[in-house]
Amino acid sequence: MMKSKTDEHVIGEYETRKIGHSLVLTVPKKAGIAEKEKYLLVKKDDGSLEYRPVQTNPWHNGDYDDIDFEKINQELGSIDNGSPVGKENVEW
Repeated sequence: MMKSKTDEHVIGEYETRKIGHSLVLTVPKKAGIAEKEKYLLVKKDDGSLEYRPVQTNPWHNGDYDDIDFEKINQELGSIDNGSPVGKENVEW
């Protein structure tokens, strides 16, 4: 097993498996990664692989699912959700 840098946490050592035409590396549950999270794979000059989380849209990934925006809007009051008054109302 490789030694880790001080800012890294080694979870374990894993071997690639072949599934179809791809090689797969297991991500253990204890890594704390949820299902269907997206990562960018980067191959570094030294041959190491680095997985980086892909920034996702919080409106689509569920981060805001527990926020009641309608309630917040009512609490703040008089937030303009009115009709368009200028070029916003363009018919294409």
